[in-house]
Amino acid sequence: ESAIYPGPYEWFENNIRRYGFHGINHQYCAGRAAQLLKKDLQSLKIVSCHLGNGCSVTAVESGRSVDTTMGFTPLDGIMMGTRSGSVDPGILIHLMRRRQLDSQQIDRILNHESGLLGISGISSDMREMLKAVKQGNQRAKLAFDIYVHRLRAAIGSMAAAMGGMDALIFTAGIGENSPQVRAATCERLGFLGIELDQHANANPQLDADISTQQSRVRVWVIRAEEDWTIATECWKMVRAGLVGKS
Repeated sequence: ESAIYPGPYEWFENNIRRYGFHGINHQYCAGRAAQLLKKDLQSLKIVSCHLGNGCSVTAVESGRSVDTTMGFTPLDGIMMGTRSGSVDPGILIHLMRRRQLDSQQIDRILNHESGLLGISGISSDMREMLKAVKQGNQRAKLAFDIYVHRLRAAIGSMAAAMGGMDALIFTAGIGENSPQVRAATCERLGFLGIELDQHANANPQLDADISTQQSRVRVWVIRAEEDWTIATECWKMVRAGLVGKS
């Protein structure tokens, strides 16, 4: 049911549905977390946060994705570098009617002029955003706060979809390299059983657990390895004799 939009059922019949993206990395990270936890992936409920210029949050239960923030396109979901993420569809109708914007203009705004760049007016790069926040730039601070707010909400939604969670993963450019984003995100997630070790978060090792011993949910920083996952899946196909057959 998480794949079907609540529009006319005809949409679903014509393949207009939620597909999700970043699946290769979410798959790798979930498997890697299970390996690090020394547990069977089938027994785990994992929330994976792929945070780069494009961002998505995925719920992985029993080894499969059961919900995700991106949808029919990679524009859906949480706030990103230049993409808006989810917005009220009525806004688009308003812009078309009141400002006479066409589909190409709206596409440009939502995909290239929104997100961190659109709110801050500075950059789509989280590193530049954090520098501006440190210098007292209020719009940069607002952009950071919106980003974290929407990320937190998505994590809570994914946990609810699975009825709980055992592990939270941060991966990709921002996820791996921004302790500020990780700390701010986890700050209000204590009710889910998440407790961050501030020292470990500030100085994470490769594929590191950055939660305290008391944390009921393990929090991991896992390096994105999409190329490795693609190579592994290709090798499986070769061994199974599925490559080279006409």
